[in-house]
Amino acid sequence: MNKYQKTPEIIIDLHGKTIAEAKVLLDTIIAEKKYSHIRMITGKCSYREHGPILQPFVKNYLEEKNIKFNQSKIQDGGEGALEVYIMERKKK
Repeated sequence: MNKYQKTPEIIIDLHGKTIAEAKVLLDTIIAEKKYSHIRMITGKCSYREHGPILQPFVKNYLEEKNIKFNQSKIQDGGEGALEVYIMERKKK
């Protein structure tokens, strides 16, 4: 294991969830401020005619909230998972 590799505090599997269900889950997790590193498994949905639905939604959601994320390493889910980093904001 790479000494700089961080393990997520929680892994959330969004398979089978609707966009509405995923949004409620994301809103709840972010509001709780319990976790700084989350792995979100969105899946690749390669069997769908128009491609994945959840992953683009999750990426857009995170970008709108200014939450840092990147694609997981291949051994952690690759294209079907995201590493999400929620940093606590400094209080003024």
